[in-house]
Amino acid sequence: MKHRFLYLLVAMFLVSGISKTMAQTTDLRGIWQMCFYVSGDPSIPGELKPSNSFKILSDDGKFTNMTVIPNKGAIIIGSGTYKQTAPNAFTEHVEKNLHLPQLVGVDNVLEFEMKGGEVMMLKFFVKKDAEGNEINSWYYETWKKVKMPAVYPKDLVR
Repeated sequence: MKHRFLYLLVAMFLVSGISKTMAQTTDLRGIWQMCFYVSGDPSIPGELKPSNSFKILSDDGKFTNMTVIPNKGAIIIGSGTYKQTAPNAFTEHVEKNLHLPQLVGVDNVLEFEMKGGEVMMLKFFVKKDAEGNEINSWYYETWKKVKMPAVYPKDLVR
């Protein structure tokens, strides 16, 4: 009798822990566009302006970072897999990175904070530069989720 109660109690804690973990997961999937705050006055943070860089977090746990080069095409600057590992963090296993080659083969933890549901403030730590010198630096990035239309836009230029 005591064992049944103990098993029931353990099962309740497991189910409770799993449901709490699931409730704390943010839906990161989608296309994110890197942005910068731009201002003509150094005392004002300014407006959020989009850049030519995108982060694609796909349904199958893969990520791709790409940059559009106006009038020339686009390049993939990074790729690999990702998984949300905490309510405010996800880990990218980097398989390719042209910008930060020292991250190739590394599990890179990206901490994030959501601002209004559409803007994600990211930060991640880089221990060494591409030449192996210790830099111990935090990188900060701002990403805005790209809104996907329900239907094909009539005025789209391809």
